[in-house]
Amino acid sequence: MGEVSKSALYQGGARKTLPFWPKDGGRRVLGIIKGTALRSIIRNVGIIFLGNSTASALNLISFTLLASHLGPKMLAVFVLAQTYALIFNDIFNVQTWESLVKFGPEGTNGKKTADVIVLNVAIDIVSGLTACIIAVSSVGLVARLFGWEESSQIYLAAYSLTALFNITSLTIGVPRLFDQFFAVAKIGFCVALVRLLAIVATINFTNTLGAYIGIFLICDILNNIATVCFSLMLLRAKLGSGWWKNPIVFDRRQLRFIWWTNLRTILRIPVRHFDMLVISSVMSLEKVGIYKVYKEIANIINRIGDPVNQAIYPEFTKMLSCGKTQATAEITRRTTILLSCIGAALTLTLLIASKQIVSRFFGEAYLADINVLYCLLILLGINFSIVPINSLFIAAGFVRYSFLIVLMTNMIYLACVFGLGSLFGMYGVVMAFAVQMALNQGAKGYFLWKHSGEWGLLNK
Repeated sequence: MGEVSKSALYQGGARKTLPFWPKDGGRRVLGIIKGTALRSIIRNVGIIFLGNSTASALNLISFTLLASHLGPKMLAVFVLAQTYALIFNDIFNVQTWESLVKFGPEGTNGKKTADVIVLNVAIDIVSGLTACIIAVSSVGLVARLFGWEESSQIYLAAYSLTALFNITSLTIGVPRLFDQFFAVAKIGFCVALVRLLAIVATINFTNTLGAYIGIFLICDILNNIATVCFSLMLLRAKLGSGWWKNPIVFDRRQLRFIWWTNLRTILRIPVRHFDMLVISSVMSLEKVGIYKVYKEIANIINRIGDPVNQAIYPEFTKMLSCGKTQATAEITRRTTILLSCIGAALTLTLLIASKQIVSRFFGEAYLADINVLYCLLILLGINFSIVPINSLFIAAGFVRYSFLIVLMTNMIYLACVFGLGSLFGMYGVVMAFAVQMALNQGAKGYFLWKHSGEWGLLNK
């Protein structure tokens, strides 16, 4: 934590001098925020949002065309193929980008950063290949287990190929490490435009499920390849042409961090993907398609929140490594208030417009359970306002505790989603998500407040 010793933090009661919601902090802290950190965060959020919002708009148009032309049942097969690939990717494909953002800036020279990247990329490649092989070989077993149609198995296997190209150190970590948010946004926009044009062409010529899945699969792979190529060029410029020749150095701190963050990712699978599996097992395929449409509309809120998370996590990491704990807390407080206002306005707008959006762009068949959409919008609006909590929790070094919190809350979620989902259908799934969200975010907020004097100490 810079030059600040651990003992110094606790002198005089660190919990009183470094509260999670500081009541004072004076002009010095305010000057730090206005002069550097908050301005940097706002600039990066704006860049990411402007780039991602256009790409997200194009992708939403593509999905809308897909849903309206396939109908709920065929859309469900497409959704299950994506969900299947994502689950196996989350379990077996190790996510290393957070490690790169955290440990990459520590070195005073390029060699330290190169060592971090080389280790992470090696892990990415091996785990991606493992995830793809296991996913493809498990298609038949999983399809029989959930009672999916045999014809869907080829789509499940095809989408599993995306794991091979999910090299997160290069697709996410390197651009964030060097603040190249706009370049990644441009790549996303170009790929989204290609996807939309291909969807329009498919509607006019073939209009088959296989063609649509092929388009989404190819575009997902293309987006990753383009970002990897950009990251490699960036690394050549920043670290020199021979950075990749460094031998693999097994840093125990780095490996430990990767271990805990990936256990957390695995434990998030139920909340991210099990809603679709539960609905497919206890309800008709049409319900899966309808629920996916509702999630896509509600995720408009998440797409606005993602740029905040992308921009704020690296900034938190830098500030806490320099011992600016109180300034970090103040930024968290101010950002949360700002996001609460934005989230309330956005949620209210979507609540008013969502019925018209569904009927006009997706079709009357998707209006069957419109109240489920209203509930999702309210929950994601609340979740949007507390985005900084998740970023701060990891940046502060509480990754192991994050794993334990996610473990506890997701065990409760699993019990709720299967029980309530069987009893109340989609409403039960939404109720289970509400319980999990309240417990997860509440526990993290309390822990950060209770241990405010320890922020960044566990990184040492």
